Formats: sequence, structure tokens, C-alpha cells
Amino acid sequence: MDSHIVERYDETAVNCLTGSYSVLADIAGRPVEEQTVFERGDGYLFQAGLDESGYPEYIFPVEEAGALGMTRSNFTVHKEPIHFKAPGPQLEALLRQHRAVIVWVNTAHLNYADVYRDNNPYLHAVVVERIAADHGHVDVRDSLVVGPQPFGCRAVVTFHDLVRSMADRIKSDAHDAMGFFYAVSDDLRIGGSVDAAGTAGEERPDGAELSGALARQAQRFFAEDRFREAVRRYQALCEECFAGPPERTAIGARRLFHHASVLYAVPSLKLMARSLRGAGASDHSLTLHEEATRHWEAMGVLALRYEVTSAPSVSRRITQRFAQLDEVTEKLWQSVAAGSKVRSRSS
Repeated sequence: MDSHIVERYDETAVNCLTGSYSVLADIAGRPVEEQTVFERGDGYLFQAGLDESGYPEYIFPVEEAGALGMTRSNFTVHKEPIHFKAPGPQLEALLRQHRAVIVWVNTAHLNYADVYRDNNPYLHAVVVERIAADHGHVDVRDSLVVGPQPFGCRAVVTFHDLVRSMADRIKSDAHDAMGFFYAVSDDLRIGGSVDAAGTAGEERPDGAELSGALARQAQRFFAEDRFREAVRRYQALCEECFAGPPERTAIGARRLFHHASVLYAVPSLKLMARSLRGAGASDHSLTLHEEATRHWEAMGVLALRYEVTSAPSVSRRITQRFAQLDEVTEKLWQSVAAGSKVRSRSS
């Protein structure tokens, strides 16, 4: 049996790991939206570094945010080293205990989607739901297949492909978590039944919790240099990349487009818009948020132009846009922090 897609659907996660954690919570019987994982996991804070191919990336701390979001949703996250000498029996035992697990994989060996076969490999998280009795194949949930039109899917993967994808190590500045199975257990499940706090279906933070979560992230933004300086560091890494050979410049520009418009900045800001409204954020905060979103969208357009032209005039506009993004990002978090103080005094 070859690896292949069984079911394809248009709904996708914003991020493969946070989306996978949301899948685990659903399988555990107490759904948690991916947006909630972002909110409780401080997922609206970004840092800059180099991706698995050595190109600049602008990304939230994925493992940290995912684990925090689940922990603050009253789940325990279990991290088990993969026993590569006997991964089949180990996976089978974990699925009996937890029903599903997350694993980081190298997409070079995911043969069920053309986008994985035809593009450069990268780190990716999928959910394993079942292993065949003969350990010949597994059933997986892929919450985000990134292509011209992203989609999610259920797929059958040969166990050989899965093991190769788990063992072929690949890492970036933000990700170095290969070699583990991740599972969750519900801390609200007592004696085989869920207590009153966990019986209301898909839970969402109320306005007070949302306000507190955003205020906490604002505080961390100003307290931790990796967040406060992220836009400037990302700019410096991009400029260093663009000073290289033409092929590297073109790839770096395309990566800038993906990080700005497709994978991280704009998708995360769209989630953040809902969080701000749910928290009762001020009109000023919402206006700044809209401005930041427009700047990232414009950055994506400029990146595509730079990929094609490498024109100095476009490079200057990218530099200007980075300066605007650095300024509006700081103002946005200042506004969030100020708004939370006002709400705190009035409550």
C-alpha cells in the first residue's frame, strides 16, 4: 500500500503544531480551538531566526506556545522519546493509552501530497491516529498542507515512510523537537468522567481571560528582547540574505512572502483580531492592529516583486516597510497594555 490521501478538506489550521494540539483535544473529548491555544499559549508574540534551510523566518515560538496553550487549558502534555529500534510497538502502546499522538516529521518522506514530493523539505507536525495490526501503515491527520491552495486532510501513510520522516533529522532556530511523540491527557477527567468544568463542549476564554492573556503577552513583548526586537532582527537577516547570490536572494524573497502573507504574520494577526474584539479592546488598539495587518500584506506584495526584479527601489521600500512594522507593532502592544490597565481599574 502506498501513502495516499483518504479525505481532503478546505478547513486548515494556522499552524501545523497548534492545529494538531487542537485535534488531540477534540479526540480527547474536550475540544479546544486553535485560537484558544494561541491565546493561552502567548502565540501572538513573534521572534526571528533562521529556518531549516538557513533562510530568515519570522515565527512565534511554536513548541513553547503549543505546550503553554494546552497546559493552560488543563491538559498535560506528554513528550516521549521515539524508540527507533522498535517504534511500532511503542506507537501502538501510546495510541492505546492516548488515542492519538503528534510527531514532527521531515516532509521529504511524506508521499501522500504532491506539495511534499515536489518542494524542498521542511519540518512539519502531523497527528497519528491509528496503526495497522501488522504495523504496515498508519492513519494520520494533517491540519495544514501548504500549497497554492492550502488544505487539511486525512491520509494513510506507510509505516516505512513515517519512520523515515521521523528519523531524518531537520531543525531550525525555532524548532528542534524531532525524535519525540507528543500526547495529551485531560486534567479535568476524573474517574473516567469529565467534571463540570469540562462538560460544556468547546470552551472559549471569556472577555476577562482574553484581556488577561493579551495583557500578559504585552508584558512579555516589552520584557523579552527576542520579541521586542523580532522585526528588526528579521529585517537584518533578510538584508543579509538579499546581499547574497541571485538564487539565494530570490528564494529569500519568496520566503519573506510566505512568512508575511501565507504562513505566520497575517494568519496570526487574523486570529488576534478576534481575540482583541472578544477582549473588548479599544478602537485605538483595533486601528493599530489593522495597520499592522496592512503593512504585512504590503510586505508580501513587495517580497514577490523583489523575487522577480531584485530592484534597489523595491529593496528600499521593503526597508521602509520594516521600519513601519517595527513602530506599529510596538504601538499595538503599548495600546493593549494600556487598555488592560484601564479595564482592570474599572472592574
